[in-house]
Amino acid sequence: FRSLPIEDQITLIQYSWMCLSSFSLSWRSYKHTNGQMLYFAPDLVFNEERMQQSAMYDLCVGMRQVSQEFVRLQLTYEEYLAMKVLLLLSTVPKDGLKNQGAFEEMRVNYIKELRRSVGKVSNNSGQTWQRFFQLTKLLDAMHDLVQNLLNFCFYTFRESQALKVEFPEMLVEIISDQLPKVESGLTHTLYFHKK
Repeated sequence: FRSLPIEDQITLIQYSWMCLSSFSLSWRSYKHTNGQMLYFAPDLVFNEERMQQSAMYDLCVGMRQVSQEFVRLQLTYEEYLAMKVLLLLSTVPKDGLKNQGAFEEMRVNYIKELRRSVGKVSNNSGQTWQRFFQLTKLLDAMHDLVQNLLNFCFYTFRESQALKVEFPEMLVEIISDQLPKVESGLTHTLYFHKK
């Protein structure tokens, strides 16, 4: 990642922050609550009742479903890490990055890394390919969930003064840069499977 131009690094982080945050939330929820609750932090855990009180109940259910899928698949830490990197490398500018070639090589290497991680879990090649398919479908599903999370976030950001919501300065900077690019269609999501 450090071999990419700094502009590409910043772009990838700006485009993937919500995906990485929600994927990490699902991992924590899987590890700490077996996918039954949303584990934002030790002092901020949403059970069903707390989710229903939230203005983003459907989104909470979606994030919990991801962690429940982790439970169903018994996702390993190695698989999680490879998937997390692939999420970092899955939304790009429509025009490409400054060093698109290095980016594509890195993405291919992490796809291979995910395949290797899956191979450690499965006993035969048929199971390996089935698991790899399931994990890549899960990665694709993350993008649909994250699109809804971003829509909620962008709405809240635009209405923040009326809603009396304060965003941390760093998020204000990221969202201010990301919002016009996403809404004008200047981003491209890389899916494993056709939509």
